[in-house]
Amino acid sequence: MATRNTPLYLVDGTVKIYAPRALMGKGKYYRIVYPFQGGYKDTTALTEARAKALAGKFARALKLGGDFRFQLSGNEFLDAYLNPKTREVNGRSWGANHALAQKSLLNMYVRPVIGTLACSDITNEMLKAMVKGAKTVSIGEHLSSSLHSLVKWGHLENWVTDRPEELLKGLSNTVKKIKGVSRTNVSGENLLYIHPNEIPTHEDVAKVAKAAAAITGIWWYELLFMLAAYSGMRIGEIIDLDITQIDTKAKTIRIENQCLEVGGKKNRTSPKLGKFRTTIYPTLTPTNYPLAEQLKRRIKEIEEKKDVPVLLDGSSRRLLFHNQRGSWISRSSFASKIRRPAQKIAGWPLENRKYKWTFHSLRHVFCSYYLGDLNQSAQNVAICAGHSDVFTTLSMYVGASRDAIEKMSSAN
Repeated sequence: MATRNTPLYLVDGTVKIYAPRALMGKGKYYRIVYPFQGGYKDTTALTEARAKALAGKFARALKLGGDFRFQLSGNEFLDAYLNPKTREVNGRSWGANHALAQKSLLNMYVRPVIGTLACSDITNEMLKAMVKGAKTVSIGEHLSSSLHSLVKWGHLENWVTDRPEELLKGLSNTVKKIKGVSRTNVSGENLLYIHPNEIPTHEDVAKVAKAAAAITGIWWYELLFMLAAYSGMRIGEIIDLDITQIDTKAKTIRIENQCLEVGGKKNRTSPKLGKFRTTIYPTLTPTNYPLAEQLKRRIKEIEEKKDVPVLLDGSSRRLLFHNQRGSWISRSSFASKIRRPAQKIAGWPLENRKYKWTFHSLRHVFCSYYLGDLNQSAQNVAICAGHSDVFTTLSMYVGASRDAIEKMSSAN
């Protein structure tokens, strides 16, 4: 029989659980005592079940060499995860944009919930509540992915002692319960699926491209929009594109780098997912814009200039699209002074006071056009678009073009 000085339970021969000394006040708690740096430390729990759970965590930590990080706060956990010096020990390196996105998501949805708690107090219900509280399905998907990475890394680093599969159980299904603005859900389609309503028509692309040229008085802004829509380049890739990457005979473009703008600072990095690729562009667009001819015209303009501009990173290059100094266009200024005004003139639809389509929507035009209208294989489209795999392409675009499935089925 346990007494005040005799443990109620002994876990793994090292961690002791003592029964409460009283029914009220400080004595009502179970006390857990564990070895620490040649001596002993203790903590308390309100219930016997909680005391056993904590004792199990301490016993596991002692087997791993006495790492008790799970007793530290959620704020310390998140700080360690967001710090590349500590995260990259058991994780991967992040690009600047990804790092900024992770910091924003975790600080907005995760830190307010677990920041002041001990890591050992994090529960599956808490994580589900975070995801369910996301403003949109898209944010919920990204948050769910972030939490999966955070918990798995935390388990390897002993911040999280519960089994990751238990903490993360049902998290992906919780995304479906999010209320608010979300993508149209189509029966039988993956959550990645891009509904046709989220893809501008060829006429919509032509309108916004012409509006951009009219606003600026610079003819090649029309070319910039058209090239993005029918080559599948991302905004950072097209801003960093120089004329040596373009083969006008083969009508191909090598994607080697991108310009990222984080906190107002521009830097040149590898393309998304670290994938170097080659994409293509057509002679004429579906609205008969002479894309190949206008691209040659722009290259000739640049070649006729004697000086080769020096960019912010110190490289000397001839960018296809550049600012007045010959360097990178500012993405923020481009969005506020050119893209959004052009969208307004072109009549692009609004949803909750924001444009339903963005510049990134032009990539969807490229993929759905080649996959559906031109009946190209998903494998080829995935390679040109720089998707992680062909499954991503199929999940996003099967059904996006009205006759895509019919054309792909007839090819079997």
